[in-house]
Amino acid sequence: MGDDSTRSLVRAALGLTLVFGGEFALAAESPAGGSADPGDTLEELTVTGSRIEHSSFQAPTPVSVLDASQVEQRGATNIANVINEIPAFTGTITPASTGLNSRQNGINAVDLRGLGTNRNLVLLNGRRGTPFDEFGNVDLNAVPSLAIGRVEVVTGGASAAWGSDAISGVVNLIYDDELEGFKFNGQYGQSEHGDAEDTRLAAAWGASLNSGSGHFLLAADYNKNEGVPEGRDRDWQRRSPALVSNPADTGPNDGIPQFLIRDNAVLFIGSPNGVTLPDVTGTAVDNLEFFSNGTAQTRQLGQVMDNFMIGGSGSRLGDRSAIFIPTERFNILATFRHDIGESTEAFVETSFAQSKSSGKLVDAFSFGEVVIMPDNPYLPASVAALGEAFPLFRTFEEIPPITSESKNDNVRFVAGLRGDFGNSFKWNASGQYGRTKFSNDQPQNLLVGNLILAADAVRDPVSGNIVCRANLNGANGAPGCVPINLFGKGSPSAAALDYVTDRGTSDTEIKQSVFMADVSGELFEAWAGPLLGTFGVEYRKEQLDRVVNAPNENDEFLIVNAKPLNGEFTAKEGFVEFALPMLKTDRQTLDLNAAARVTDYSTVGSVTTWKAGLVYSPVESLRLRGSISRDIRAPSIGETFVETVLLFGNITNPFLPGSPTEFVETPTLGNAELTEETAKTTTFGAVYSAGGFRASVDWYHIDLTDTIGVLAPQSVVNRCFAGETSLCDLIAFNPDGSIDSIAGKNLNLGAFDLEGIDAELRYSRPLGNGDLSVGVIASYLIHKEIAPSGGAPLDTAGEVGTASGYGTPDFKATLSVGYDIGDLGAFAQVRYIGSGVYDATYGPEELSAAENDIGAITYVDLSANYNLSRLGYGDVQVFAGVDNVLDKDPPVIPLNFISNFATNGSHYDVIGRKYYVGARVRF
Repeated sequence: MGDDSTRSLVRAALGLTLVFGGEFALAAESPAGGSADPGDTLEELTVTGSRIEHSSFQAPTPVSVLDASQVEQRGATNIANVINEIPAFTGTITPASTGLNSRQNGINAVDLRGLGTNRNLVLLNGRRGTPFDEFGNVDLNAVPSLAIGRVEVVTGGASAAWGSDAISGVVNLIYDDELEGFKFNGQYGQSEHGDAEDTRLAAAWGASLNSGSGHFLLAADYNKNEGVPEGRDRDWQRRSPALVSNPADTGPNDGIPQFLIRDNAVLFIGSPNGVTLPDVTGTAVDNLEFFSNGTAQTRQLGQVMDNFMIGGSGSRLGDRSAIFIPTERFNILATFRHDIGESTEAFVETSFAQSKSSGKLVDAFSFGEVVIMPDNPYLPASVAALGEAFPLFRTFEEIPPITSESKNDNVRFVAGLRGDFGNSFKWNASGQYGRTKFSNDQPQNLLVGNLILAADAVRDPVSGNIVCRANLNGANGAPGCVPINLFGKGSPSAAALDYVTDRGTSDTEIKQSVFMADVSGELFEAWAGPLLGTFGVEYRKEQLDRVVNAPNENDEFLIVNAKPLNGEFTAKEGFVEFALPMLKTDRQTLDLNAAARVTDYSTVGSVTTWKAGLVYSPVESLRLRGSISRDIRAPSIGETFVETVLLFGNITNPFLPGSPTEFVETPTLGNAELTEETAKTTTFGAVYSAGGFRASVDWYHIDLTDTIGVLAPQSVVNRCFAGETSLCDLIAFNPDGSIDSIAGKNLNLGAFDLEGIDAELRYSRPLGNGDLSVGVIASYLIHKEIAPSGGAPLDTAGEVGTASGYGTPDFKATLSVGYDIGDLGAFAQVRYIGSGVYDATYGPEELSAAENDIGAITYVDLSANYNLSRLGYGDVQVFAGVDNVLDKDPPVIPLNFISNFATNGSHYDVIGRKYYVGARVRF
């Protein structure tokens, strides 16, 4: 079936969903926002969309629920994997998408709406998770998946209820504190290629205490995924595609695209042997390649297209970069609650988690920083005879690539009391402390200064030995310097490589303290029912301290150069929420919900957030809901206090003839004068339920202003060139007019405007001797306008490349079918990612329509389970599954960078067909 046919079928399914009404959710929403069946007795509970605790309350904000059984159906070894398959989420920071991310490598964070991982609030059992980095991101690798009873997701603004960061919504991972007995999961899987081995061992035990007066839960989870450690392990990466400049392009409006996407792309500006560039050095040492046998030959050139060329002798930096980051994690959690009187309960939660990852980033490289002098004794005699100095361009394949090694240790402790008084009032008071120790190292990082010293080798006239020029004649200008032979792959000695490389280290400690108290209940009986209210206060303090080693602090490394960081902030908050029945008859109900929160931040001062919403039920089976809210995100410690984050990028330089593409540093700087981001969020939806059929649809609009970010480096260059001289101060030029670096300072100057529809249809019924369940989940992005530089907005909906971040497909849908008959259960899932464009800014003058069009892709996942109880093995279930059954390769979406990554791992499967088997034990 072609992409057009598949797209038509899936869009038709969405159309039916919209007719009947749908809801983005993985479990049907109960009338109180939970996951109970219609016939179940309702308990008073808190849904993530609100702090109101009452069985009659219905939140006007869309809330979806994912329960543990659905995680089991997918055979997932990490809860983040299932969440990121929900159409409204984007996998921006996962082991599959951080291959070139030097500090968040291998992390599992969630990103609702593609607005950023720190614009959705992550809660653990209704309380903030402790971030692992300076930007406020929470790593779900630290969460024991088997202890989770359900996940609730608010798909609208929730800052008034839960606080800062809840702009796109809230993800609440709720522990199974009602578990009775023991359960164990063991699972193993691997890809068809024999890699991505995935092992999981998990256990949980829960027990009631003193005839139901308390409960204890203990859970532990171990998971190790070997990942896909190198790009050349997949044939689609071995194609080595790249976005390259079109040599046939003659300028604007010529009908010829400026760029092309081509396979077999290698670096023109470097090779593992070491090269000189043609027509650039201005010397006779022109277009040479050096070999380890001591010779130099004319370099074999392909079709040169700026930094790349098609064919020829050059480096392929994507070959050794990790496609899926190997990760290992271990978690242990204990919860305890117990009555300490007739109306008071004490509770405690404590956990420890450790996750580790190690992913290869990029080969070390030197693109002209090293100048070879004619008296270098390693230089081939034929080149030395020319008597000229020249820059050398080289990558280093003698050593492993620069690697990002991360370790995240997280300790969290919660304790509190809760109880009730009067006829309906409840109170809750708690304190929590979290501490994260996050270390990030880069072994094999290149010491640029040492390389320059070691490459300037001479022969000592006294000893006859080859030495560094700085140490000639007994001088000690470079203590410990070992001369290096850079001519030909394999020529550098081990001692020289040790001298020019080192391990960059960065150790970050984050401490979070939160104290909260609230009281809620029925304030009085109004004309249509009781007025419900919640009042509370909250105090939060976050502190961060980072230490780095000397080469990092002194900017000695090729990449990263992390800086010390020290910062903190406090937030004092008061909040209130009301739920007022406006109408109640035998058939109709109308409820008003309103909330407000005032927060005093030590960094940005006082801010106010609010929410108002209505829920109307004209008949028992139908609910109409709508809400409007003002939400904020306060700047993180990193955005406020960070000294620099060193990044790189390809820049078109209009200051030079021909506007060449250059590879430059683009460091990001903090700003203590930042203010909060502000969003206005509007939602409207309908929920329909009848028998085994449930469906709903929700429209949303998020208008986010004062977003924190930096001017895009290319925008800085273009606007400086156009005459905005103030921006020219951000650019450091080399004497020849090329660009060395472009500084970016965090500013409140951006905006996002999102509009879309989330929908779900779910149907279950008996069929034959079994039970059938069918579900369709879909998310359609009407527009996503981004104005990151304060300029004209650009609609990036449907962009699946990385030009505007990680991209956001405009249509994603999941169809699931499950059938259980006796002890056998089967599950099938079809995931659809709609077609899109490589770059939303490109028209036919930039990239041809055929190459800018990225086709739709459909993934099929299958699983089955069988209970062995009838065979005399107790409550044992064996299961097996296949992900990506059709072994679909990801589409070619080359990264516009020197490392020609072949696709966007945020959206597409980079592993391929994967098999897994396992067993679950319950008793």
